[in-house]
Amino acid sequence: MARQNKMSHRELINHLENKGVTFQQCTKGQAINFIDRNNYYYKISAFRKNFTKRGDKYQNLDFEYLKDLASLDFRIRNILLNISINTEHFIKTELTRQIDNNPKEDGYDIVKKFKDFEGEKYYKITWRKFKKSRYQNDMYIKRRDNVPYWVLLEHMDYGCLMQFLKMYYEKYKPKSLKKAYELGDNARFIRNACAHNSVFLLNIFKDDNKLENVSASVTTLASQANLLKYKNFKKVNDLLSLFALAKVYCSPDVYKYQKEDIKNFLIRCQRHKEDYKKNIELTKMFVIFQKIVAIL
Repeated sequence: MARQNKMSHRELINHLENKGVTFQQCTKGQAINFIDRNNYYYKISAFRKNFTKRGDKYQNLDFEYLKDLASLDFRIRNILLNISINTEHFIKTELTRQIDNNPKEDGYDIVKKFKDFEGEKYYKITWRKFKKSRYQNDMYIKRRDNVPYWVLLEHMDYGCLMQFLKMYYEKYKPKSLKKAYELGDNARFIRNACAHNSVFLLNIFKDDNKLENVSASVTTLASQANLLKYKNFKKVNDLLSLFALAKVYCSPDVYKYQKEDIKNFLIRCQRHKEDYKKNIELTKMFVIFQKIVAIL
């Protein structure tokens, strides 16, 4: 692939104009200032893919809509990351409760089992984090020779936590961890995408962004939301999973705050509602999000 010449911000804006982007609601000067100060071109221009093209020209796309989608994407990523982190905390709390109340576990042997689980991979990832912890070195020095599970949990990333939970669930089958076992990995993809500031409101309904199969739990949730024909799209599958986990595991107060955040987001989505009516992709995206929220 040939190398592309670097463009100035003015040249980038002119390039968008040549591709059919208009500057009626946001002037070219304001657009240049926006990518100078508020966002960078590569990220904000990505949202153009939500709009149809005729030939090589985008249709019904003003730069103001790119700004709007960038703002909505920023908000929903923060909301979803917050929900993910809270859900992870409460799943960990329930897992801890199960182990604490299990007379067959002393808190130490389970760490040895985890070390042997899946060829030590996830144990080693967690151990490296524990060893290199910037703020908990005293804990490492004190516990490194005989680590209980509650210390190891503090240093697990979401992926390792799901593997630890998988190991425990497959051995004891506690009903309270069934949803986390079935849906936890799906929610992990949202958490990671949001934590790394990846664009979320993009490519939701692309055929190359579909799963061949989804779990029975996701199918049930999709049926309840009247979204069966969309359940195989990765982001729909993962949103259903995350919101279902939040409803099951988060405390009532935390869940209430999260619902309020989502409610405010949905209100914010209405700002350019009339402008987006011609855009099937965006309209479908917002409707599906509302349906998922409504059942969960």
